[in-house]
Amino acid sequence: MREFFSVQEVAKLLNVSHSAVLYHIRSGNLKAEQVGKIYIIAKEDFGDFLKEHKKEKKSKKKPDEPLLF
Repeated sequence: MREFFSVQEVAKLLNVSHSAVLYHIRSGNLKAEQVGKIYIIAKEDFGDFLKEHKKEKKSKKKPDEPLLF
């Protein structure tokens, strides 16, 4: 069975705002599924997101994107 995180749980794990998580979902950086009016993030997709942002952190940061860590 797949495990999911809420936007609020991801925000807490990354120590960012709820809005920052929504920004990444809407921009396509963080894969999420919309269920009614809320988004849920699969554990695997969250892991992929972290791996990608670790790679980006080592290279250049995008100035228009909120910082994650």
